[in-house]
Amino acid sequence: QLFWEKRLQGLSASDVSEQIIKSMELPKGLQGIVGPGNNDDTLLSAVASALHTSSAPITGQLSAAVEKNPAVWLNTSQPLCKAFIVTDDDIRKQEERVQQVRKKLEEALMADILSR
Repeated sequence: QLFWEKRLQGLSASDVSEQIIKSMELPKGLQGIVGPGNNDDTLLSAVASALHTSSAPITGQLSAAVEKNPAVWLNTSQPLCKAFIVTDDDIRKQEERVQQVRKKLEEALMADILSR
């Protein structure tokens, strides 16, 4: 099925208390969704699936013709977004975010250990 992500549209993850978990923000370079009625949540599902099921690089839809008729020109191994490039600056920013989150997690775990 070409637009399988559409089946997931409108569904959200929730925690044990049934509170809806806020969706991730996509990077600025990962915009411009192609295909019928797609949104950021649909794109997030497609990118997550592509990362999980393939070891090939994710580039987005490289053909400009896909915007005119996605059903004909769609590269099914790529998520439904325009082509994008990940820069060294993007990687550096993500590494910084990961380090910050790891530090917060370490502090939270240490606080939990000390409170017990």
